[in-house]
Amino acid sequence: MLIDYQETDMVRIAQKGSRADKAPPEVLKLTRRMTVLFRDRLEERLRPLSITYAQLQLLAALTKEPGTSGAHISRFCQVTPQTTHALLAVAEKRGWVQRSPDPENAHTLLATLTPEGRRIFSRGKAIALKLQSQMLSSLTAAEVRRLETTLARLIENLN
Repeated sequence: MLIDYQETDMVRIAQKGSRADKAPPEVLKLTRRMTVLFRDRLEERLRPLSITYAQLQLLAALTKEPGTSGAHISRFCQVTPQTTHALLAVAEKRGWVQRSPDPENAHTLLATLTPEGRRIFSRGKAIALKLQSQMLSSLTAAEVRRLETTLARLIENLN
């Protein structure tokens, strides 16, 4: 129900057109709703693979930087170290990840993807990319580039 309300509210906002009322921009509200809706839809589509959005992020982190520590994964996935530990434990149990001691610090375990982990990540990534294409389907290529440029500028403004 909340999602339906959010979608209806987003349509209402988009149809407003002008900002003659001088209300503050709703950019953060809209980007947050888009992100939440995307994540919810992705979770639905990932369910047949028995993987969650958070687990897919974990696999993405290990694809980008194999042999990395839990602390680094926490920063990459923007989750707590406790959540990362739990995600790694499940991934290891499912055979997606292998952990071994860091040669420079025996107290740190480094995680790498197994072939099964790479396979699951590849399938999950394909699902995410298909959903992204669906989300962007009503935009032209030029509009997508303009959106990317605008979002990058907003990020730069905050750095």
